[in-house]
Amino acid sequence: MIDYLAKLNDRQLEVVTDLDHPILVLAGAGSGKTRCIIYRAAYLIKEKHIPPWQILIVTFTNKAARELQTRLEQLLNIPVRSLWVGTFHSICLRILRFESSFLPYNANFSIYGTDEQKSVLKKIYKTHGFDLQKYPLNRVLGRIGRYKNRLMLPEDIDKAEFEDSAFLSGFVSIYHHYQQTLLLNQAMDFDDILLYTARLLQENDELRTKYQNIFQYIMIDEYQDTNKAQFEIIHQLALQHQRVCVVGDDDQAIYSFRGATLRNILEFERDYKEVKAIRLEQNYRSTTAILDLANQVIKHNKNRHPKELWSELGVGIKPLLRVYPDANAEAEQTASEIQTFWEEGCDLRDFTILYRTNAQSRLFENALMQKKIPYSIVGSLQFYQRKEIKDLIAYLNSLSNPADNESLLRIINEPPRGIGQTTVTRLLSYAVKTHISLHQSILNPGAVKELKSTALKRVSDFAEMMQAWSKAAKTQPVADLVKEIVEELGMISLYRKSSDPKDITRAENLIEFVASVNEFAERFAKESNKPALLEDFLPFIALQTDLDKVSDDQQSVRLMTLHNAKGLEFETVYIAGLENELLPHRMSMETREEIEEERRLFYVGITRAKRRLILSLALSRRLYDTYNITKPSMFLSGLGDDVLDSEDFDLQRPRSTYQKPKHKVRDSQKVFRIGQKVWHDEHQEGVVLSVNGTDQDAVLVVSFKSGKLLKIVGSYLKTEPS
Repeated sequence: MIDYLAKLNDRQLEVVTDLDHPILVLAGAGSGKTRCIIYRAAYLIKEKHIPPWQILIVTFTNKAARELQTRLEQLLNIPVRSLWVGTFHSICLRILRFESSFLPYNANFSIYGTDEQKSVLKKIYKTHGFDLQKYPLNRVLGRIGRYKNRLMLPEDIDKAEFEDSAFLSGFVSIYHHYQQTLLLNQAMDFDDILLYTARLLQENDELRTKYQNIFQYIMIDEYQDTNKAQFEIIHQLALQHQRVCVVGDDDQAIYSFRGATLRNILEFERDYKEVKAIRLEQNYRSTTAILDLANQVIKHNKNRHPKELWSELGVGIKPLLRVYPDANAEAEQTASEIQTFWEEGCDLRDFTILYRTNAQSRLFENALMQKKIPYSIVGSLQFYQRKEIKDLIAYLNSLSNPADNESLLRIINEPPRGIGQTTVTRLLSYAVKTHISLHQSILNPGAVKELKSTALKRVSDFAEMMQAWSKAAKTQPVADLVKEIVEELGMISLYRKSSDPKDITRAENLIEFVASVNEFAERFAKESNKPALLEDFLPFIALQTDLDKVSDDQQSVRLMTLHNAKGLEFETVYIAGLENELLPHRMSMETREEIEEERRLFYVGITRAKRRLILSLALSRRLYDTYNITKPSMFLSGLGDDVLDSEDFDLQRPRSTYQKPKHKVRDSQKVFRIGQKVWHDEHQEGVVLSVNGTDQDAVLVVSFKSGKLLKIVGSYLKTEPS
């Protein structure tokens, strides 16, 4: 018997028991939203006798999905293996593999990450003569992703959009070749997984009805971070029965750069009928002092559902603002304070340092290393993105999907087996000429007349080895298969023989990978009552993210960007770099919407703290080989002594909100002009190259005779030599 009244507050209980309306849960940070989802699922299964397979729960990370399922099983004291719980990508991947007969793909299609996507584009550029400078890879991939988030393939783009633009015309051609190559390789990228699922549900009445009947109750976590494709998937599934419960917080919407749209949560009440909106405002994580600051910061945003967080955990320590002369002092003093806490017996896992950009981590890493304080970086090079791991995964992909040319090209001579580029080129040329895949060309190398006997033997040996493993993969448990491949290739022993420390690390990573396969196999066997095969393991590995690798076991200070801090909590939180052009970031200060998202990012950082919050800014920060004078973040303006201990620093200096200039500043209004000579006490004579602002507060870029290029506030310069 579950005592819902004892475990839930009134608002949470309402979320759990109201099954008659579409539910919009506006869940403030630390308000127990995961508990609501778990108890709602338990209520459906235990009290309403809904079969677990008729419940769909979508989470933000794979780690969250596993934790949710574990907690639900503990609560119900029964296994709920048939419950559909996972990320959008994992749920959609499951559907696509099952419904592959409706797709131009087989069920074992590969999933390409960023490296594979870029490799495909480079080959397209080389074949079709596209200029890498004119069509930068990241820009092209970003645009492809945005079109796919809008559910648009190349043929869906209106010609009117690009006929007057040479770039867009070329881009559409690249996009077309890119999709053709993916199809040829029987591969999807991550955006395809959502796009094809959404389009199947939109266009196939039979399939849509089938999954509407399966998913009788739908719950979506982190709804504020959904994009158009994800919205469409849920909308199609819930269209008839409207039994959908979305949980989110518009004040924590920080992923617009990934295509997430705030519109989905702000307009949920328009998308569904008779919606009940429930606010969860009681916070179970932070003290009142921290929440007072968070409420004060976020209230300046206009585009939001109003809410006010409160707590019964006591007032606590007032958040502190520290001002340092430069970024080095900021890092050194922060490390010194953490060292003091550590020496007093505090657990390093309770500390995190948050920052806006990855580049800020270097100084903190140096300071922590000098003091011999263990640290780990969340969101650094992912385990599954390391070269040796990607090589091994490429072997597994090739065994599962022989049409995957990218994986095959990666491993054909890795580890080195004497199959050079000339041999590979001849195999590829033969494949293109005879309209077969590279895999088929490798299986019949004798047909490639240009191959010499030595090359022919090496390719044949490789093909024979791959064929044997491919046959074994159909029935052999994946843990045994991976161990066999690693041992037969001699990858670990190869790296261990090297004197390069990096190779020693690679050997250790491969050993860790084999261990991770065993862990997966054990968990899969427990949940599914059957051994895990390669086809079970590959979808799991393809969908791992940074956040799934955050470990609670390692005794270390966590360093991470504010974006990576989402969903985490720490006793003590340091937020560094509270300066204009850093937070808010210089690339996100053009519009009110951008400023508001940056403020939400700051709010997310604040609400990670449980007991102690320290903010910091540096009055100067090095850029290249020069120091820049900084300005305190506009987000600090208007914060009184009642919510922030600023140690007598004047918080009224920066502006609190974005204000669009009413008119362009005329040259006659500027004290400084482009081309004007200026003098600095240290750098002497210089010439103004650009001016941003008016009077002595203008920010100038000055080229000094010493060769230095400085960005500097006008008040530090003179218009005549002293």
